Amino acid sequence: MANIHETISEVAKLNPELARQIQKFVKDHSYGLVFENNLPEAVRLYKKTVCQGDVVNVLPPRGRFETEENSVPWVVKAVKDGVATIVHDDMTKNVPVEDVVVTVSYRDVIYPGLKEIERIERGNSEDPYHMVINAENYHALEALTYAYAGKVDCIYIDPPYNKPNSKDWKYNCNYIDANDQYRHSKWLAFMERRLKLAKQLLNPNDSMLIVTIDETEYARLALLLEQTFPNANIQMISTVINHASVARFNEFNRNNEYIFFVMQGNYELQSIDDSKTATEGSDVAWNTLRRHSPSNVRASRPRQFYPIYVNINTGKIEKIGEPITPDVDRHSVEQIEGCATVFPVRDNGTEMLWGVIPQELERRVKGGYVRVGKYEPEKPQQFSIQVLPSGPISKIETGELLISGYRSDGSVIVKNKDTKKVLPKSQWDYMSHDAKTHGSNI
Repeated sequence: MANIHETISEVAKLNPELARQIQKFVKDHSYGLVFENNLPEAVRLYKKTVCQGDVVNVLPPRGRFETEENSVPWVVKAVKDGVATIVHDDMTKNVPVEDVVVTVSYRDVIYPGLKEIERIERGNSEDPYHMVINAENYHALEALTYAYAGKVDCIYIDPPYNKPNSKDWKYNCNYIDANDQYRHSKWLAFMERRLKLAKQLLNPNDSMLIVTIDETEYARLALLLEQTFPNANIQMISTVINHASVARFNEFNRNNEYIFFVMQGNYELQSIDDSKTATEGSDVAWNTLRRHSPSNVRASRPRQFYPIYVNINTGKIEKIGEPITPDVDRHSVEQIEGCATVFPVRDNGTEMLWGVIPQELERRVKGGYVRVGKYEPEKPQQFSIQVLPSGPISKIETGELLISGYRSDGSVIVKNKDTKKVLPKSQWDYMSHDAKTHGSNI
């Protein structure tokens, strides 16, 4: 469902009066994710010159921690000879200008700008370059909207997690207390303002927003993202970030975090190397000839139950027999001296099926696309038999895969030319993402 305010804007293009009535109705009702949209945060502008009329905080003496007194808002009445005369309620005092800092509310109009501090130049001047912006992130994003609105391909953010009993972010220049009953609303208000700026920056036709988060706010973040980006495809994956895990009293030990992907427009996920399946230079995977599904028992397809005669000494297939009907005992078929008569039989004696009919198996044997395992006379099926899948066979016949040799049983030796590519899965477990070994230790 689209954001209700966006819907009203569309209605207004066709019927302004109807849009006005809907807007009036909406004021008395809540839609989507409902939270207390707290008063905007305040931000300190440490480099702004103190002027008459500014709201300021008095800084603590150098080397000391801030107290509640340092968050009291004072109004500058005058500035003379490096001294600011400041007023709060009925109190007035004079303070050196270097001991106060200007603070402004987010509802105040601020015109952010960027000032270059230094640069490091390496490589060719025409190569892409990186830029680090040291600023309060809201105003940094706001500054970027002047030049890059709708032009950004990807934004990655790692916001404060709002964990209980931790002071990892500030609101109105104060750390959020674990007992603050509005901590979730304040966090959502804090995030919504920044996500709206991110939305302005992202290219609506082809872009992605990536957000990392832990279990404290992931459910609320999911709803906020859906409300802010109603037309995007949003997926959440889980990633292991601590293989040792964090022990917690009477709770599951935690070893993961979450990553939200907000995908807009004509995005395309890139495949990655699947080294567990196939890597460059590794053997091409073979399939077992015997079917494994419980439904693939002997009686279901009579044409695929037949004897394969394998030379016990050489391991080569000497002959492929004709299919036998379910009423015929497999032990009654013709025997060939020096050969094992192999049927598709499980270790528990269940008679299954071969994967192909005799004619197809003969074709694959001639091409070297069938290989035989070791002799195990104590088992109902004395030899395991494998076949090369049709995909690699087609690539051999078109020259995409090359035969590098033959085994003693006449089967081909084929190596993978490339590492297999697959789309990433929704559960990640990469050692490089371990926050301890590839984060803290480094």
